[in-house]
Amino acid sequence: MRAEGWMVWVVAAATAVMIARNPFYTVVVMLAARVVGLVCTRSDAPFSLSLWRIGGLILALSTLFNMAMVHVGEIVLFRLPSDWLWIGGPYTVEAGVFGLGNGLVLLTLLVIFTTLNTAVSTGELVRLTPRALRDLGVVILIALTYLPETMGQLRRIREAQAIRGHRVRGLRDWQPILIPLLIGGLERAMGVAEAMVARGYGATADSRQPLSVQLLLLVGLLAVFAGWALSFWAGWLGWVLLGAGVVLITALLWRLGRRVPHTHYRPQAWTKWDTGMMVTAVFPLILILINRDNLAYSPYPALNWPGFDPFIGMSLLFLLFPALARRERV
Repeated sequence: MRAEGWMVWVVAAATAVMIARNPFYTVVVMLAARVVGLVCTRSDAPFSLSLWRIGGLILALSTLFNMAMVHVGEIVLFRLPSDWLWIGGPYTVEAGVFGLGNGLVLLTLLVIFTTLNTAVSTGELVRLTPRALRDLGVVILIALTYLPETMGQLRRIREAQAIRGHRVRGLRDWQPILIPLLIGGLERAMGVAEAMVARGYGATADSRQPLSVQLLLLVGLLAVFAGWALSFWAGWLGWVLLGAGVVLITALLWRLGRRVPHTHYRPQAWTKWDTGMMVTAVFPLILILINRDNLAYSPYPALNWPGFDPFIGMSLLFLLFPALARRERV
């Protein structure tokens, strides 16, 4: 499936998680994204993360941090002296539950973007960069390839160290590994970017943009910022202004991109599966946006059970469509 469909899937899933803020819905999205990631992983995927080990660390740190910073709630576990700066005061179950919910959101976002990284190649992601921002594409390529190349470099260094009889037992054992690891990963990412530039990526004549285009771009950015700020007080009026700014910026980028010549090597055709992926990703997001006032969950001031709408919960399972489509196509 095309990268455009995957980007819509990622944006819809991430937006749904951040808007809903309900542990039940968050877990449904996380499990759906994990299933999609397992089914749709490319054979040449650069690396795989131990998500559950990382997830345990994220949940623990998020819970402890919120308990240490927020001292609100009725069920008190213990108290620290109030004269201890920031961390002093009662440690409550409600604060821990709220921190755990934030950790679930962070873990779900990590699962979503890890799925994107393993299902879509770096080249396809860079191809989505607007042609008007062609120089930004090289920066994005370095950023996207740095972590995979660093993980591959770590594997090679550990294999070489194991042949020499070196085993990593503590922090001191990482000293001969850390510097070659960071430098090697960055060198390989830079090498990929240089190879793309050598093949003509971004090879266009630089030209100064007209003053009218610069002013319109400034107006669009100001409209986005003003709309975002106004949305907290004026509601829909702020969202309309923000949307108008986004449309203006998008139109300018599209017009500027038409001036940049480009070629497609083996373009991937748009199929019914791509359309289905976009529709099934947007459908649960629309339901959440319609019912967003009934989705909020907070354990403050007294601990309570999160609500769950079975219809919305079932709609989130539409995010499994990429996995089902992959099995059908195979």
